[in-house]
Amino acid sequence: MDPPKINYVDPKSIMVINPTGKIRQLFVPFKVQVLEDTDILKKNSWVIVEEVQPHKEYKMLYRITKHWWSYDLFKIAATF
Repeated sequence: MDPPKINYVDPKSIMVINPTGKIRQLFVPFKVQVLEDTDILKKNSWVIVEEVQPHKEYKMLYRITKHWWSYDLFKIAATF
């Protein structure tokens, strides 16, 4: 199954499009799963996104535990 497509809406929400084309607006806080180990985050752990912002290089950033991370380090567990 393809991962959902994610687009920035505002600092408090993102738009998620699932593989069948259904769209849902997801509001912070929301849970994501860590895909790679970082200095602070461990792979496969679940964390809470507190804020989102657009970024020219990384498309979008998530604020988690007072740090900004590229959205592609995480997997959203939204099913609809």
